[in-house]
Amino acid sequence: MKKILIIVSLIFLIIGLFYFLNKNSDDYWVCKNGEWVKQGQPSYPKPIVSCHKKPSLPKNKNECLASGGIWEKQGNIPFETCNKKAIDRGNLCRDNSECEGWCQVNLSREEVRKIMRKELNVNKKYGQCSVYVVELGCFGMMEKGKVKVICVD
Repeated sequence: MKKILIIVSLIFLIIGLFYFLNKNSDDYWVCKNGEWVKQGQPSYPKPIVSCHKKPSLPKNKNECLASGGIWEKQGNIPFETCNKKAIDRGNLCRDNSECEGWCQVNLSREEVRKIMRKELNVNKKYGQCSVYVVELGCFGMMEKGKVKVICVD
Protein backbone atom coordinates (compact mmCIF):
# COMPACT_ATOMS: atom_id res chain seq x y z
CA MET A 1 0.00 0.00 0.00
CA LYS A 2 2.83 2.37 0.88
CA LYS A 3 4.58 1.68 -2.46
CA ILE A 4 1.39 2.47 -4.39
CA LEU A 5 0.98 5.75 -2.52
CA ILE A 6 4.59 6.72 -3.30
CA ILE A 7 4.20 5.81 -6.99
CA VAL A 8 0.93 7.77 -7.31
CA SER A 9 2.54 10.76 -5.56
CA LEU A 10 5.52 10.64 -7.93
CA ILE A 11 3.22 10.48 -10.96
CA PHE A 12 1.30 13.55 -9.78
CA LEU A 13 4.57 15.35 -9.05
CA ILE A 14 5.90 14.60 -12.55
CA ILE A 15 2.62 15.67 -14.20
CA GLY A 16 2.57 18.89 -12.14
CA LEU A 17 6.19 19.67 -12.97
CA PHE A 18 5.59 19.00 -16.69
CA TYR A 19 2.51 21.28 -16.68
CA PHE A 20 4.35 24.05 -14.84
CA LEU A 21 7.31 23.99 -17.25
CA ASN A 22 5.15 23.84 -20.40
CA LYS A 23 2.23 26.08 -19.58
CA ASN A 24 1.64 29.14 -21.76
CA SER A 25 1.62 32.24 -19.60
CA ASP A 26 -1.56 34.30 -19.47
CA ASP A 27 0.36 37.46 -18.64
CA TYR A 28 -0.06 39.85 -21.55
CA TRP A 29 -1.68 43.12 -22.66
CA VAL A 30 -5.25 43.36 -24.02
CA CYS A 31 -7.08 46.24 -25.64
CA LYS A 32 -10.20 47.33 -23.77
CA ASN A 33 -12.11 50.48 -24.72
CA GLY A 34 -9.13 51.81 -26.68
CA GLU A 35 -6.64 51.37 -23.80
CA TRP A 36 -3.98 48.75 -23.09
CA VAL A 37 -4.91 46.81 -19.94
CA LYS A 38 -2.85 44.20 -18.10
CA GLN A 39 -4.04 40.60 -18.29
CA GLY A 40 -2.24 39.04 -15.34
CA GLN A 41 1.22 40.48 -14.71
CA PRO A 42 3.01 40.98 -18.06
CA SER A 43 6.79 40.94 -17.70
CA TYR A 44 7.22 43.37 -20.58
CA PRO A 45 6.21 47.04 -20.96
CA LYS A 46 2.86 48.26 -22.25
CA PRO A 47 2.80 48.54 -26.07
CA ILE A 48 3.43 52.08 -27.33
CA VAL A 49 1.14 51.88 -30.37
CA SER A 50 -2.54 52.71 -30.06
CA CYS A 51 -4.67 49.65 -29.50
CA HIS A 52 -7.73 51.37 -30.90
CA LYS A 53 -6.50 51.52 -34.50
CA LYS A 54 -3.12 50.95 -36.09
CA PRO A 55 -1.82 54.05 -37.88
CA SER A 56 -1.97 53.81 -41.67
CA LEU A 57 0.94 54.54 -43.96
CA PRO A 58 0.79 57.66 -46.17
CA LYS A 59 -0.75 57.04 -49.61
CA ASN A 60 1.37 59.46 -51.64
CA LYS A 61 5.10 59.97 -52.13
CA ASN A 62 5.39 63.47 -50.60
CA GLU A 63 3.57 62.56 -47.38
CA CYS A 64 5.55 59.31 -47.16
CA LEU A 65 8.93 60.99 -47.50
CA ALA A 66 7.91 63.84 -45.16
CA SER A 67 7.05 61.28 -42.48
CA GLY A 68 10.48 59.61 -42.82
CA GLY A 69 9.17 56.76 -44.96
CA ILE A 70 10.60 54.97 -47.98
CA TRP A 71 8.66 55.24 -51.26
CA GLU A 72 9.35 52.21 -53.48
CA LYS A 73 7.88 49.16 -55.19
CA GLN A 74 7.46 46.40 -52.63
CA GLY A 75 6.89 42.73 -53.33
CA ASN A 76 4.58 41.75 -56.18
CA ILE A 77 2.51 44.93 -56.33
CA PRO A 78 3.00 46.80 -59.62
CA PHE A 79 3.25 50.29 -58.10
CA GLU A 80 5.24 52.15 -55.47
CA THR A 81 3.98 52.38 -51.89
CA CYS A 82 5.18 53.71 -48.57
CA ASN A 83 7.04 51.81 -45.88
CA LYS A 84 8.78 53.11 -42.78
CA LYS A 85 10.60 51.96 -39.70
CA ALA A 86 8.14 51.01 -36.97
CA ILE A 87 8.18 53.27 -33.91
CA ASP A 88 8.15 50.21 -31.63
CA ARG A 89 10.73 48.12 -33.49
CA GLY A 90 12.48 45.67 -31.20
CA ASN A 91 9.91 45.89 -28.37
CA LEU A 92 8.75 42.63 -26.80
CA CYS A 93 5.29 41.42 -27.81
CA ARG A 94 2.94 38.43 -27.70
CA ASP A 95 0.53 39.46 -30.48
CA ASN A 96 0.57 41.46 -33.73
CA SER A 97 -1.94 43.89 -32.24
CA GLU A 98 0.79 45.09 -29.87
CA CYS A 99 3.00 46.32 -32.73
CA GLU A 100 2.84 48.94 -35.45
CA GLY A 101 4.05 46.24 -37.87
CA TRP A 102 4.35 42.55 -36.96
CA CYS A 103 5.17 40.69 -33.76
CA GLN A 104 7.95 38.59 -35.27
CA VAL A 105 9.68 35.49 -33.94
CA ASN A 106 13.22 34.61 -34.94
CA LEU A 107 13.05 31.24 -36.72
CA SER A 108 15.49 29.39 -38.94
CA ARG A 109 14.47 28.60 -42.53
CA GLU A 110 14.09 24.96 -41.55
CA GLU A 111 11.81 25.87 -38.64
CA VAL A 112 9.67 28.03 -40.96
CA ARG A 113 9.33 25.13 -43.44
CA LYS A 114 8.47 22.60 -40.73
CA ILE A 115 5.89 24.87 -39.10
CA MET A 116 4.28 25.50 -42.50
CA ARG A 117 4.04 21.71 -43.03
CA LYS A 118 2.66 21.34 -39.48
CA GLU A 119 5.62 19.13 -38.54
CA LEU A 120 6.83 21.37 -35.72
CA ASN A 121 5.37 23.34 -32.83
CA VAL A 122 7.59 26.06 -31.46
CA ASN A 123 7.05 27.45 -27.98
CA LYS A 124 8.43 30.91 -27.45
CA LYS A 125 7.27 33.30 -24.79
CA TYR A 126 7.77 36.53 -26.75
CA GLY A 127 8.36 37.97 -30.17
CA GLN A 128 9.76 41.37 -31.12
CA CYS A 129 8.02 44.14 -33.02
CA SER A 130 9.27 44.24 -36.62
CA VAL A 131 11.79 46.78 -37.86
CA TYR A 132 9.51 47.95 -40.70
CA VAL A 133 5.75 48.34 -40.76
CA VAL A 134 5.58 46.29 -43.98
CA GLU A 135 7.65 43.10 -43.92
CA LEU A 136 7.78 40.74 -46.90
CA GLY A 137 8.60 37.05 -47.17
CA CYS A 138 7.83 34.08 -44.93
CA PHE A 139 8.52 34.61 -41.24
CA GLY A 140 7.48 33.59 -37.77
CA MET A 141 5.02 35.76 -35.89
CA MET A 142 3.20 35.71 -32.56
CA GLU A 143 -0.56 35.60 -32.54
CA LYS A 144 -2.18 35.54 -29.10
CA GLY A 145 0.99 34.05 -27.61
CA LYS A 146 1.32 31.27 -30.20
CA VAL A 147 4.03 31.02 -32.87
CA LYS A 148 2.71 30.94 -36.45
CA VAL A 149 4.23 31.41 -39.88
CA ILE A 150 2.92 33.86 -42.48
CA CYS A 151 4.05 34.59 -46.03
CA VAL A 152 3.58 38.12 -47.36
CA ASP A 153 4.34 38.97 -51.01
